[in-house]
Amino acid sequence: MSLEQKQIFKFYVGYDDIFNEIENLSNIKPQANVAFDILKYDNNNYEINIALAGVTQDQITIEQLNNFLMLEVKEKTKTPFEGIIHKGIRTNSVKQTFRLEQNIEVDDAELVSGILKIKLHKKEMKTKLKREIEIIEE
Repeated sequence: MSLEQKQIFKFYVGYDDIFNEIENLSNIKPQANVAFDILKYDNNNYEINIALAGVTQDQITIEQLNNFLMLEVKEKTKTPFEGIIHKGIRTNSVKQTFRLEQNIEVDDAELVSGILKIKLHKKEMKTKLKREIEIIEE
């Protein structure tokens, strides 16, 4: 982390985990297992579209655990065919994880023409009320 970044971050208390995660993620080269788009409709509604050609609904598992959205596509049953000249369609298992903001929840998911559409919304965060802190003398 550069000195300039440290100067900015000194005013943010309790965000250590977020800043450490951002720094760690910036050093990782992404290895996407699947092709996907993330759409933002407005400040509260998002959609993740994932290309899953040839995948059936019963092969897909989607879980939201804390701030993570985890997608797993189970391996397709292989049917032996000896006449294959080129094998380019993936049939192996796929796992993809998305990190979500803490107040984002999944509304629903649907598989349409080989595209898995996961709809998300941002729920309202409760704001803390202003209060005066009393200083205690010893």
